[in-house]
Parts: sequence; structure tokens; C-alpha cells
Amino acid sequence: MKRDDILIGVGAGLVSAVLFATVIRGSLAAFLLFYLTPLPVAIVALGWQHRSGLVASLVGTLVVGLVFDPLFGAIFALAFALPAWFLSYLALLARHVQAVPATGGAAALPPGADKQWYPLGGLALWTAGLSVLLTFGGALSLGPDYEAYRTSVQDLMLSALKGGLEELPNIGPQTPSLTDLARLLATVVVPSSAAASALVTLIILLIAAKLVSLSGRLPRPLPRIAREFVLPRITFLGFVVTAVLAVIPGWSRFLAIALAASLTLLLALQGLATAHILVARFPARPIILGIGYAMLVIAEPWMLIGLAFLGLAEMILSLRARALASPPGQKLD
Repeated sequence: MKRDDILIGVGAGLVSAVLFATVIRGSLAAFLLFYLTPLPVAIVALGWQHRSGLVASLVGTLVVGLVFDPLFGAIFALAFALPAWFLSYLALLARHVQAVPATGGAAALPPGADKQWYPLGGLALWTAGLSVLLTFGGALSLGPDYEAYRTSVQDLMLSALKGGLEELPNIGPQTPSLTDLARLLATVVVPSSAAASALVTLIILLIAAKLVSLSGRLPRPLPRIAREFVLPRITFLGFVVTAVLAVIPGWSRFLAIALAASLTLLLALQGLATAHILVARFPARPIILGIGYAMLVIAEPWMLIGLAFLGLAEMILSLRARALASPPGQKLD
């Protein structure tokens, strides 16, 4: 590894550690910067080499551990730096294939056309798996026993509300107690947050890839997400595992909910990619997609479920392949 690559990694690790430390300010802007903690690691891992990303991870871990606490250093490494480094490493994995230029001559081949890059669907599955494990690890830190974990969540919720109210006021006779809400938070909301974590990680990887691509240092071409986001068939196995785990109460059910939420999110993303292809030839495509994205904000859970069903239909019926194979009336992207 070159000296410049090491220095780049050191600088990225310092920036990442600073972003991690912004959370202590407690403001909204600080939390937004905190979520960007893995971005510098992903940038150097994609734009230079994975070893530079590893250097950034180690430097950031040491800085956070020395300035704050070794425990925070471990959290920084396991929850932010190392996942970003590993996923960036996967994104640049490739194998050589024999590419045939359309017009003849090697000059007609675009950069990276002779390589088959790690598929986006596989990368998304790894992201979801890591998010599930990290969410599970965070829950375990609240109490190795499941009942102890639920008690910890309830105590944290009550402390956050800073009140001793047994019922939420002005809602009605069927108002749930704070204990019921805490149980819902521990049983459903916390494990489901694995899906949000996976989405944020994928967005950060995309931002890093685009930034590195602008500098001309990205080894692989930017993926055409609408075409290339294809979940592997093994995704179905994940739902089978979810169904088996959901039968067993406690941590098994926690993992089942986390896995189901993450896989449903991935299916919804595949459904969104499919929708982009299916409406590509419509003249009103920008209006249709604009309304669709607006509905995602207004009716988020129902739209996500609908997109997940579309993503499932894509896996079974290959809707995008059929649309792309039909006579072209307009360029598809």
C-alpha cells in the first residue's frame, strides 16, 4: 500500500471520528452528521482501495476510544466503520468475463466492461444481514435476557417521557398504558429499526460511490439501479427462516421481526426499481414517478407494502426482463 493511500485513510478516519462525536451536541444537525459517520470510510475504500478503508476504520476506532471510552470505540468500529469498509470491499469484487464490443474493436468497450461486478442484490442482502445483527447486538447490550431487555426499554421510555403518567391523556377510553407502548416498542419497533438501518447504509454507499465517481477514481461503472437491483432467489429462504423463528418467543421472535422488516424493505426497493422500468416508456413518466414518491411520504407503510408485492412479482415473473425485451418505443434507463 502506498504512503499516500495510508495518509488518505488516516485523514478519513479522523473525519469519521469527528462525525461520530457530533452526537454529543444533541441537535438535529448533529444527529444528521452522526449518521454520516461511515461516509468517509466508504469513500476511501471505494476510491483508493479497501486497505485505505481499513486504515480509516482503525484510526477512527483508536481516536474515539482514546478521546471518549474504549466502549465507544468498539461501537464506532462494529456499527459504523467496519460495515462500511466490508460493504465497499464487496462492491469492488469482480471477476473477468469475455466482453464482446457492439461495434468491434477494444476501444468500443466501456471501462469495466470485461468484468462482472458483485451484484447489487447480493450487496443489499449483506447490508440487511449486517443491520439485523447490529440491531440484535444493540438489544443484547440492554439485557442478555429478553425480559431484562424489555424492562430496560420500558425504563428508558419512561425516563425519556420524564413523567409518571400511567395513561396517555385525551385519546379515549381505550388509551394504551405506557407499559403497553413500551412493550410494543421493544417487541416490534426496535427490531424493525434494522430495516431503517439497512436503508441508511445503502444510501450512504450510493452517495460515496457517486462522489468517488465524480473524481474519476471509482474502479467500477456506476450501476444502473433500476436495471441491476435484482435480489437473488435465496431471499425466499430468508422469509422461511423468519417464519420458523417467529414461532419461538423471545430473542428468536425479535430476530424474525428484524429479518422480516429488512427483507420487506429490500423487496420494496426492488419493486421501486421495477416501477421505474415499467413506466419508462410512458410520456408522463416524470409525473407518475413524482406522484409515486409523494405517496411514499404521505402513505409510507401502505406504499412500501405495495412496492414489496411488486418486488415479489418481479422475482417470480421477471417483469423488468419482459419490459426490456419488448420493442423499444423510448429509451429505458
